[in-house]
Amino acid sequence: MDKKSKPDWEQLEHLVVAIQQQLSPDATVSHNVKLDGVDSETKRQIDVLVEQNIGQYQMRIVIDCKDYAKPVDVKGIEEFHGLVQDVRAQKGALVCPAGYTKSAKRRAKKLQIDLYSPIDTAPHKWQAIVSAPVLCDFRNGFMGFGIKCSAPKPLTIPQEFYNLPVLNESGEVLGTSLEVAQQKWNEGLFPSELGEHNGISIFGDTTVLIDNGYDDTVEVTLEVRLLVKRQLYLGHLPIDNLKGLKDEHTGHVVTNAFTTGELDPLFVQNNWKKVAEGDELDFEPLFKVVGYNCYGIGT
Repeated sequence: MDKKSKPDWEQLEHLVVAIQQQLSPDATVSHNVKLDGVDSETKRQIDVLVEQNIGQYQMRIVIDCKDYAKPVDVKGIEEFHGLVQDVRAQKGALVCPAGYTKSAKRRAKKLQIDLYSPIDTAPHKWQAIVSAPVLCDFRNGFMGFGIKCSAPKPLTIPQEFYNLPVLNESGEVLGTSLEVAQQKWNEGLFPSELGEHNGISIFGDTTVLIDNGYDDTVEVTLEVRLLVKRQLYLGHLPIDNLKGLKDEHTGHVVTNAFTTGELDPLFVQNNWKKVAEGDELDFEPLFKVVGYNCYGIGT
C-alpha cells in the first residue's frame, strides 16, 4: 500500500512519527506499538511511542493521534489519561489537527496531558502556511568628509576633494575618499551603531597623498564623519520549510529547525508597517534582522 492509499489517520500517525524523530533524534520513536496494560491486564495499542534511557532510568512517552473532524472533548482527554496510567508512561501527549475544546484544554492541564496540533509546510491534508513575525532594522550611513594637512607645501582644496584620486607613498592609486569610504561602509568596516561617529580615518594607518593643485602631491589625513540612522519595519516572513508541533496550551510552536523565504528589502519597505522609535509593536517579533543600505560606489 503506497502512501497516498493509506487512510488519513495512518498518514497522520506517520507524520507525527517524522516530526517526533526530528524533535528527539537521540530517542527511539516507534509507530503502532503494543504495551502491557498494568491495570487492564491487556495489550494497549500506542500510536507513537518515544523511549529514551537517562542513566539507569527508561523514560516512556506515549502519543495518541486523532484525525477528528471536530475538536477533542473532555471524554477524549480522560480516556487517553487512563491509557497513560495503564501503561505506566511518564508522559502523555495528544495530537489532533482539529484542536481541542476549552473544557478539554482545562482538563488536560490538570491531568498534565500535553496537547498539540501538527505544523508541517509539506504538501498533504494538514499542510500549514507558516510565517514568522520579524522586525527589520534598516540602517543608513550619511557621510561628511574632512581633510587635514600639515606638510610645508601649498595646497588648493577643491570643494569636492573627496573625489580626488588618493595615492600611497609608492604612487599607487587607492581610489577616491568617497569610493573607499562607501566600500568600507558596505563591507561593515565602519561603525554601525546609531548616532554620530566623528574622525574616522578612511585609509587607516596608510600614508596617503593627493594632488596639491600645483603639479605635486602632498601628504594628507582624510576622515569621514558618519551619521547612522535607521528605519524599522514590522511584518511577517514566510517559512518555506518547517516540521513541528503547536502547543495548544501555550500557542508556541515546538521545532528544532526551519527555513525562511527570501527577505526582499524593497518588498519590506513597500509593504511592511513602518515603526517609529519608541512605538509599541503590534506583536512580538520572533527575531530581528539588521540590514545596511549599501552605496553604489562613487555615486
